[in-house]
Amino acid sequence: MKPGVGSRSLFTSDEKKSIIGLGGILFFRMYGLFLVLPVFSALAMELEQASPLLVGIAFGAYGVTQGLLQVPYGMLSDRIGRKPVIMGGLLIFVMGSVLAAVSDSVYWMIAARFLQGAGAVSSAIFALIADLTRPEVRTRANAFLGGSIGISFGIAILSAPFLSQAYGLEGLFWLISAITMLSMGILLKGIPEGRYAKKLVEPETATKMLHTVLSLQPLRTINLGGFICGTGLSMVFFLVPLMALKHGIIQAELWKVYLPMLLLGGVAMVPAAIIAESRNRFREVMLTGILLLLGSGILLGIGWKNDSLNWFLPGVFLFFMGFNVFEPILPSLVSRLTTPETKGTATGVYNLFQFMGHFSGALLAGIFYGSHFEWLIGILLVLEMLFFYVTLNFENPGKKSPSTTPENMVLPSVNEKGVLSDLKTESTH
Repeated sequence: MKPGVGSRSLFTSDEKKSIIGLGGILFFRMYGLFLVLPVFSALAMELEQASPLLVGIAFGAYGVTQGLLQVPYGMLSDRIGRKPVIMGGLLIFVMGSVLAAVSDSVYWMIAARFLQGAGAVSSAIFALIADLTRPEVRTRANAFLGGSIGISFGIAILSAPFLSQAYGLEGLFWLISAITMLSMGILLKGIPEGRYAKKLVEPETATKMLHTVLSLQPLRTINLGGFICGTGLSMVFFLVPLMALKHGIIQAELWKVYLPMLLLGGVAMVPAAIIAESRNRFREVMLTGILLLLGSGILLGIGWKNDSLNWFLPGVFLFFMGFNVFEPILPSLVSRLTTPETKGTATGVYNLFQFMGHFSGALLAGIFYGSHFEWLIGILLVLEMLFFYVTLNFENPGKKSPSTTPENMVLPSVNEKGVLSDLKTESTH
């Protein structure tokens, strides 16, 4: 009896095994990335030759290689298979983590963080789950993987203060190395190689697809939002441990900051996602989120200038509420505003902007931490006001259409030979 037809089981046994295994791999991989975020800046200041600028570069370095390599790794997995690419990426991540664990110098830490980011396997993991599941259950399988990322973020943020207090920065990276090797074992023993079609895209086809994605104004708005959210997130996680340290808050007590931050973020995320998706009010929800980000920037600036946690922490909480407004709806919009043929390219571009935002936020925080902090807040506020301005002209997509691009917009489609043909889409308005 087939699943879903008179059967209580949604997934087959092989699908369950693949989903749980790949979800575990993605969980450990992302937990390793998130684990150092809430404590890195304070602990890295103890490295030899450390300065706020160099620590900021080390903090965000992973974002550069992580963003740049997502799409190439996905394309490589189309050629040689998913598992070899995932295994290679995990191995690179382990090497970067070990190098970070033994680094005494901030310069070696920067190199280690670049190397960690080069183990960018998320695109290949999502491609493999598509190979191993039937089309009718693929959305639910992807939701499970997305949920594993969200859970890893929450657990990492709450466990990092305790683990860093007990084992230090070195111990965190050794732990990351160990759980990543566990992921490699899961991949070897528990995950089959998917059946994938080697549909190789010609260079001119890929170029045209990229040009199409970058030319769509709605997608440019979403990419800007991803960049700004990534920038703000790195800024906040760079500043919180240092501000706490100034006020005598030890690492193990940072959970008192991060727990309400996570809870308030969840409070903002759920209604925002429901209103945006069910009522098709994406623009209105996005504008509300931007207002939260703007309010956060003002409070952070006042709190830092007056050296007051009473202003600074509400700014942190407000930022995370605004950030979580965008966390579920921006990826959803990428899917809605693209055709199936351009969805992968659009997602890769969005991830690139988001990860470059992570690097930019940490870099700017490192530059302006010691002096001219008002410039840091000013840059963030200008970016957020620009985002608000362009979002005013953002058109809500249709509820059922995968794409609501302007009338007569030409979107590319890849045929079986990997050559581009043009598909004209009609507006749903």
